[in-house]
Amino acid sequence: MNTEPSSESTMVASGAEPFRARPNKKRTGLKILAVLGILVLLAGVAIAGYVFYLGKTFDDQTKGFEGEDVFSGEQPVAEDGDPINILLLGSDARAEDVDYAADERGNRSDTIMVMHINGDRSGAQVMSIPRDMWVPVEGHGNAKINAAMSFGGLSLATQTISEFIDAPIHHVAILDFQGFQALTDRVGGVDVESEQAFTSRGSTFVEGTNHLNGKDALNFVRERYSFADGDLQRARNQQAYLKGLVDTIVSADTLSNPSKVAGMVRDFAPYMTVDDKLTSSRIAGLGYEMRDVRPGEIQFFSAPIAGASTSSDGQAILNVDTDAQKRIQEAFNDDTVGEYAESAETVHL
Repeated sequence: MNTEPSSESTMVASGAEPFRARPNKKRTGLKILAVLGILVLLAGVAIAGYVFYLGKTFDDQTKGFEGEDVFSGEQPVAEDGDPINILLLGSDARAEDVDYAADERGNRSDTIMVMHINGDRSGAQVMSIPRDMWVPVEGHGNAKINAAMSFGGLSLATQTISEFIDAPIHHVAILDFQGFQALTDRVGGVDVESEQAFTSRGSTFVEGTNHLNGKDALNFVRERYSFADGDLQRARNQQAYLKGLVDTIVSADTLSNPSKVAGMVRDFAPYMTVDDKLTSSRIAGLGYEMRDVRPGEIQFFSAPIAGASTSSDGQAILNVDTDAQKRIQEAFNDDTVGEYAESAETVHL
């Protein structure tokens, strides 16, 4: 596709936050999380010392925060055989401009996703949570779910989303989507399926298959004003991009090229932030446990919406389908999120 350069280019994944950075701590990204572990592992099988090299590159180039900045209390620990829930946040604010631990800057997470890894590691599900969903936020009554970050920093955001799914959040990953621009170019572009034609910041997208370069990809995942249901369509586009990215990453052409794998880690690591327990070795371990999972076995769905309305103070909001939310909470607790995702309806407002 033909595009023009865009001057706007970031997102902190779900979407999403000066940050008291500890320069050499770990950070990581979205559903590519488990895929990255698989990549590191598979590449390492062929080249002695490669796992160590990639892990060191990842840990040296990423930033991060300690558990007390992320969790209201003690960080939950998943035992062997337990499912793992990873909160993925993204924002159009660059990482160095945001204090994730405090609330002075009033930042809001633009993109919110929860990745659920099955207890038996047979699959994973990624649930997008629209940022305008109207939910209880401790100490602030009801508010848009993305306002929790503004009200109380990352710990309140994590707590709010944990309460929404009624299940523990074990790790938190924050993405600057500019990293996906470099990653997309590194793998030679990504094919994505767009539900509709639209233009954004000089990029033109057709309904159906689009081959995206880095700038296209950034514009594709950031756009929301072109759509009647705004952020809901943006979430679907982000899911479509991630599907295409993973399909490309796990292709034989990518995995058989050690230089390309190393380049992906180098390109993406500086744009990721994670809690300090989500190290490269932890990711590689998850990747090994999920070694038999194929891209098609990673499911995407959205949190249940009952419709749009206006709050008492005039905000445009999305109401939660409370009956479906109860089923989601049961699924997270019973480790049956995959079954829920199979039947989850896609809401178009």
